[in-house]
Amino acid sequence: MNDINCIILNHEWEDKYEKFVYDHDASMLYHSLKYRNLLIKLLGVEALYIIAIIQDEIVGVLPMMIKNGKYGEVVNSLPFYGSNGGLLTKNDEVFQYLINYYNEKVIGKETIAASTVISIPLLSDQDFSRIKSNLTDFRIGQFTDIGFESNFEENLMNLFHYKTRNMVRKSMKSGLVISVDNSKLDFLYQVHLENMEAIGGKPKNEQFFKIFPSIYEANKDYKIYTASFDGEPISCLLLFYHKNTVEYYTPVIKSDHRDKQPMSLLILQAMKDASEQGYKLWNWGGTWETQEGVYRFKKRWGTFDEKYYYHTQINNKDIFQSTPEELLSEYTDFFVLPFNQLNINKDGEE
Repeated sequence: MNDINCIILNHEWEDKYEKFVYDHDASMLYHSLKYRNLLIKLLGVEALYIIAIIQDEIVGVLPMMIKNGKYGEVVNSLPFYGSNGGLLTKNDEVFQYLINYYNEKVIGKETIAASTVISIPLLSDQDFSRIKSNLTDFRIGQFTDIGFESNFEENLMNLFHYKTRNMVRKSMKSGLVISVDNSKLDFLYQVHLENMEAIGGKPKNEQFFKIFPSIYEANKDYKIYTASFDGEPISCLLLFYHKNTVEYYTPVIKSDHRDKQPMSLLILQAMKDASEQGYKLWNWGGTWETQEGVYRFKKRWGTFDEKYYYHTQINNKDIFQSTPEELLSEYTDFFVLPFNQLNINKDGEE
């Protein structure tokens, strides 16, 4: 193979970067430069996108973000609610070259306290055995194949578990009106906040809902599906679109209308529309092994599973003596390490 050269992405290479990402079958929304721009604006962090070049053409990419804090710099590929970054290439030699570059030039820097590369769910056969990491964690990626040529609703319903089909049928009889209404940003945020507070979850920052519409194009890059009852919105579903994949991103429901199953009808309508428009995959996102209820909910929509991994290197061992609260404060929206590894010394003892 010709000589491989790695550089940090600059403006001169951005068009070729976008083309490479778009042409790669396994690329995700998170590899795109629009997503990079969203993270920079939202998180105020530094982008470090490594590209591998052969004869003036990009042959591999590794997008990363850096955040400084108490323990030093933390690197993620990529941060913000488990965004899949990961190493994208079609060539094993380029893959290993990028791994070596990452090991030496990123993890090898004295200022780097911790670094995590998240693998790509649809490239589960990638060989990460040479990546420097002293902690490994995993998530379960769940996808529904929506690539039908005709009879879209019938084919989708046949995929679903009978309990999910029953929920959809119930929602169809609830007097709901489904539409795409991209003006429902305030409703989306407020109900998201209510839903997260009700379960003790961490809501997305309000700034996210203000920033993403300035970067992404409504109806092309994202849609807000809305369910209304008696003329009032009761549920919304924010979806992003990248290549042939729909990203299930933010579902919200007014708690006093859950009995009408609005989300079931929103999902069916959005899946049907996407299938008719030629989209092939519906990405439900990652699920923790311990999230049995969440996993089961997604599974009943006819998913297939792809495990993906968090390859983490902790350079600053003082991190192990930190607390979840401190790390969440110092490195907001970044993954540092699994919290069950805190207060364990390097010999693995409490």
